[in-house]
Amino acid sequence: MFKKTIWAIGAAMLVAPAMAAEWGADMEQAKEQAAKEGKAILINFTGSDWCSHCRRMKYAVLDTPEFANYVADKYVLLEVDLPRRTQPDAEVLEKRKDLCRKYNVSGFPTFVMINASGEVLDGFTGGNADFEYMRLYLDSALKRSQQLQAAREQKGEARAKALAAIYNEFPKRFENAAAALRREIAAHDPHDITGLQKQATADTQMNELSAELAHYGRHDYQGKAAVYDAFLAKAQPDNIERIMERKRADVIFPCLNIMLLNAKNVEDIHTARDYVLKEAETCYPDAIRAEMIQALKKQFESPEKMLEDIKRRRR
Repeated sequence: MFKKTIWAIGAAMLVAPAMAAEWGADMEQAKEQAAKEGKAILINFTGSDWCSHCRRMKYAVLDTPEFANYVADKYVLLEVDLPRRTQPDAEVLEKRKDLCRKYNVSGFPTFVMINASGEVLDGFTGGNADFEYMRLYLDSALKRSQQLQAAREQKGEARAKALAAIYNEFPKRFENAAAALRREIAAHDPHDITGLQKQATADTQMNELSAELAHYGRHDYQGKAAVYDAFLAKAQPDNIERIMERKRADVIFPCLNIMLLNAKNVEDIHTARDYVLKEAETCYPDAIRAEMIQALKKQFESPEKMLEDIKRRRR
């Protein structure tokens, strides 16, 4: 009996993985491993020291043997952590934020499944701490990976149609991350039978915008504003709102925050208000411009109180 028990324990150790799966933190290493082992990549965007839903997902799903057994031969695991109490160095933090922007992550926890090339396969946001719920998305991503491989074995318009069918089933939130797939479809679709040529052309313009902005420092707001304005003047119709949104996030609101943080008197508050209201005239689409300008004006209704609040935060 004793020998049988020892044998059973030893056999279990051979077939079962560690109690908790291991997570890496480097995207390039994850891609190399995924390519080498023929796996997909599961990215966990988390706030480990402040997000209660993230912590619950960790102990209820991610640290379980059930999860570890499932991913062992299917996924390379990558954690993108944005903690608040103890932050990594600036360069590492910026890389993690870049991944959030690339995959349109704004809530935590978010899980994104990609292939070894970085191509998005599926994903979801939320703290539904149930492995079977998560497995639906993990299985869907693996199926989509197989579909992409099969589609790419075809040629010409047949390949474009097969890839377009897969693209059209992508979750809407991953539209930006799927830009490379749109360009690939367009390259095999000279007669635009998929209707994605226009969108691929718009993507090209956005890539040109990013390349131009790369010449400017992070805080060179004046230089970047000029670039955004030049591209808005020649923007593809599908890009107008996208460029406006990027300018607001990259230039206007960072500038406004700096102006307010450094305000010394009410006149400085008025200057900040005039700046953001002027920019709002050209950086919101027609449908919501009046509403957003009204909302901005409301924020500046009590400049004296705003100044006091700023001074109190500076103490």
